[in-house]
Amino acid sequence: MERYQIAVIGAGAAGLVVAIGAAMAGKKVLIIDKGPYGGDCTNFGCIPSKALIASAKAAFVIKTSQELGLHLNDSTFQSDAALDRVRSLVDEVRSHGDAVALEKKGVHTLTGVASFENDHVIKVNVQGQMQSIYSESIVIATGSSPKVPSITGLDHTPFHTNVTIFDLKTIPKTLVIIGGGPIGCELGQAFQRLGAQVSIIHNKEQLLDKEEAEASNQVAKQFEEEGIKLFLKQNIQRIQYFNNQFVVALNEHKSLEAEQILVAVGHQPNLKALNLDAIGIRYTEHGILVDSYGRTNISHIWAIGDCIGHPFYSHAAEHQARAVLSSLLNPFFNHKLDSQPMPRITFTDPEVASIGLSEKDAKEKYGTIATYIVPFSSIDRAITTGRTDGFVKIITRKWSSHILGATLVGEGMSELLSEVSTAMYMKIPLRKLANVIHPYPSYSLAIRHAADLWLKQTILPLYKKIFK
Repeated sequence: MERYQIAVIGAGAAGLVVAIGAAMAGKKVLIIDKGPYGGDCTNFGCIPSKALIASAKAAFVIKTSQELGLHLNDSTFQSDAALDRVRSLVDEVRSHGDAVALEKKGVHTLTGVASFENDHVIKVNVQGQMQSIYSESIVIATGSSPKVPSITGLDHTPFHTNVTIFDLKTIPKTLVIIGGGPIGCELGQAFQRLGAQVSIIHNKEQLLDKEEAEASNQVAKQFEEEGIKLFLKQNIQRIQYFNNQFVVALNEHKSLEAEQILVAVGHQPNLKALNLDAIGIRYTEHGILVDSYGRTNISHIWAIGDCIGHPFYSHAAEHQARAVLSSLLNPFFNHKLDSQPMPRITFTDPEVASIGLSEKDAKEKYGTIATYIVPFSSIDRAITTGRTDGFVKIITRKWSSHILGATLVGEGMSELLSEVSTAMYMKIPLRKLANVIHPYPSYSLAIRHAADLWLKQTILPLYKKIFK
């Protein structure tokens, strides 16, 4: 039986950080994955969706070029090749962390399905042949997979999830998306811009229901302007499939027909194959239970990333992996999984970037707060690009201006959020950002303007009362 110092189950964002880092430190490391390597983000999530969004944005610019003073004789296009581009880019990114690349970095690989035989021995099913390996320490990083809701008839249809939707060879003429969260909204807008007629069915009152209402409303308004059909507060009664067509029955005798269906209602941890009960690792349907260091109830077995539950973000998984890697390399000083606020990005157009508490939650927790909103209609960069439909909203403790949360809506907000995230992590109050030189003209000036509002809206009115 081959013996290793560290075995990692799962070659996604979290597992790769641990395996590569440990190998660089001279540890004998094995990573086990059923394939394809790279995890959900590389193969079915972040990389393919953002590649498709890039093509969709180019299509949208062509369609709306007259708004920028351009007049094209013909703005029609054939967009099926955008799906070929997606698959090509996935292959390219995956090659940076596949078995061949990992072996070159000193990481041993084994492609198969892993399960526990005991707390030190892992059985791996490699194309029907069982292999067993021993490891001193084990890191579980098996990721997550799409949830499939219980809808009458759905399981008898060839529906898609984000795992299969990028296998399409052509852009469908009609597409129904079940779920109005980040995945449903991102892909819905992308397919609409590439030529599909998209309908989004969501059982909540607003899209992106975990975000501030202003952000959700802005996205919904943009979607409706682009022709996406929204069916909110709707429950699906049943789904049928015949003659290569889906029929979706909704409330109040409404029904939709579509060439394709995408189910996008969230993710669930991948735990079933691990045989966790055999060794007594504690877990629930929401994920493996770990302490503040990422340890399970068995001290030499760790768990990180989506398999421990929310938040299902690659950057969260990588952050946890860095902490566990540090603990593995220096067992005399364990590193906690940092509980700093987690950035959240939805890559629609406009982008929705948020962090920390919502205004409602901040009021409930702290009572006295101050909220500063800067619309992009007052930001010169937004005016020049013709996209003034966004805003920056920052929530703070009223007098100290310590940042409790923020929501940024607009083009490029995924990049701009890092300034707010850094300020929160370093405990820099909003008021101090007013003294930071922000380049003109840039979207970042919205953050400086928000910092100026602390003085204008909170402090100067107090002075007026005192000296009146």
